[in-house]
Amino acid sequence: MVVIFGLFGKTGCGKTEILQRLKKNHPVIDIEGIARTRGSILGDLYHLNMASQEEFDREIEEKLREAQEAGYLIVEYEGRKIGGIKKLKIPELLADVKNYTYKILIECPHRRQIETLVSWYKPRKEEEKKLLLERILLLRRSFKNPEIIKKIDEIVEKIEEDRYYEAAELIERELYRTHYLRNIKKIVPDLVVYNRDIEESVKKIEEFIQEKLKLHGITWRRRS
Repeated sequence: MVVIFGLFGKTGCGKTEILQRLKKNHPVIDIEGIARTRGSILGDLYHLNMASQEEFDREIEEKLREAQEAGYLIVEYEGRKIGGIKKLKIPELLADVKNYTYKILIECPHRRQIETLVSWYKPRKEEEKKLLLERILLLRRSFKNPEIIKKIDEIVEKIEEDRYYEAAELIERELYRTHYLRNIKKIVPDLVVYNRDIEESVKKIEEFIQEKLKLHGITWRRRS
């Protein structure tokens, strides 16, 4: 049985960046990287090369075999599916939160989170702005709640006026937060990291992982 360390937390709080640093010394499954998309509802925005289900499954299986040899793995929890319009199904081992041995909750300052969202989604040219608006309007059609529809109309207005920070705040509060809270309610964190500084956060997580691996009789050595 492989020991699974899961990263949980808000979109934009640095989970992916932490995972990339942990990859230097640990077996990591980067679900977003393998899928070639982000894990949010706007995950495939501006990305035209998203993996097929077959490609995704094949690479996940390969990474799981590597993790079995090490005895443990680190992964960002993404739920049962990942992607924007197109969805990829995540294998049950990584989709079911009950399979996670340890849950690590990543928090961060609100302003940092919003600035990260802006850096992801702010269009660099007129074609991307048009694509962003099209995606938000497509999302609008999936809701029936008049209050949410009203908020989405506000988001559209902010984007049209190039007020991207305010638009990102609305997207986080009205669209992302519900999903985030739903996942957080499923877990009792074994470690909470307030991510002000990425290197400090990685150090704290590595110390936690090393401590827990000893309990499972797993030897970890820093890669040279």
